[in-house]
Amino acid sequence: MKLKITSPESLESTIAEAVRQRILLTKLKAALDSEIARVSKLRQPRITEVNDQIAALEAEVQAYCTANRASLFPEAKSRDTMLAVYGFELTPPRVETANKKIKWKDVIARLLGLDWGGAYLRQPDPGVNKEALLADRDRLTPEQRTAAGIQFCQDEQFYIRPKPETAAS
Repeated sequence: MKLKITSPESLESTIAEAVRQRILLTKLKAALDSEIARVSKLRQPRITEVNDQIAALEAEVQAYCTANRASLFPEAKSRDTMLAVYGFELTPPRVETANKKIKWKDVIARLLGLDWGGAYLRQPDPGVNKEALLADRDRLTPEQRTAAGIQFCQDEQFYIRPKPETAAS
């Protein structure tokens, strides 16, 4: 669509057409959103039902694997089936306060008082730079972690992951 504006009148006409098209686009998006909401509402009960079935099945598998961990996972933390890989894994490390009595504002105050603590604060409003702390977690001594009022935590979680070729079937 090639337009050529040659006068103030054609400029006005082109602007009017652009506005009409914007209004049409807004109406089309609203109709799409309405249709998505309708289909979503229609499908949600079945999605919830299947999700609940998955949760129940996976909880049963996890309970069995936890109870029989020594025999199921003697050398590795995971196993394969034809359709999936399942097992136990560590979550990514995270930074937490050393205990529930210590709040993040306390950690900020502690870091401000430590000659090395500034590297772990965000500016201009001092805030804890958790990414920097995580990056240096192996370098920070237990004494430094205690002084800052932080700890590094990792949990173990159970997982079941379908193999990529399973999704295609």
